[in-house]
Amino acid sequence: MSEAADVQTTDENNKGSGFSKFKKILIGIVIATIAGAALYGAGWFQARSQFSSDDDEIKQELQRTKELLNTATNRAYLMEARGDLYDTTVNLDERNFGMANTRLQEAAAALGKVEDTDGNLNISKIQELQQAVAKKNINVAVNLEQQRNTVLSYINVLNKLIPAEGNLEIPAAEETPQQ
Repeated sequence: MSEAADVQTTDENNKGSGFSKFKKILIGIVIATIAGAALYGAGWFQARSQFSSDDDEIKQELQRTKELLNTATNRAYLMEARGDLYDTTVNLDERNFGMANTRLQEAAAALGKVEDTDGNLNISKIQELQQAVAKKNINVAVNLEQQRNTVLSYINVLNKLIPAEGNLEIPAAEETPQQ
């Protein structure tokens, strides 16, 4: 009977040993998961605090970029209006009155899109010019030279309202040399 008792004891030790190994592996997985989550959280918190300190610089750069974009957009609208007014004079010279009126309306529309958010433009003068251009109608029977001079006077007023290109300084991005 001693052999049977030894066999039974060995089987119980093997079963306990297998369960013990499973418990150890399970505990190891749980501990590794908790440690991984803790390290992930610590890294995330550290990275988050680093970005928080850079937020002011990023916000300032974003604001400067928005201002540059607004200035460039306004300048583009003003230049578009000027081009349309010049096209109007060309259309008058060609006796193409329908296109001349269309270009006048396009110029008025471009002037209407100008928004002065930074105070660099004389928005009241731009609005006055926009209204005058929108009301102007090219007529076939009327003296073409007088109508052309009126459009040229609009161009002269607009030229004085367009900001200088010096206000559009855009920082160049660093370029890497190509090989």
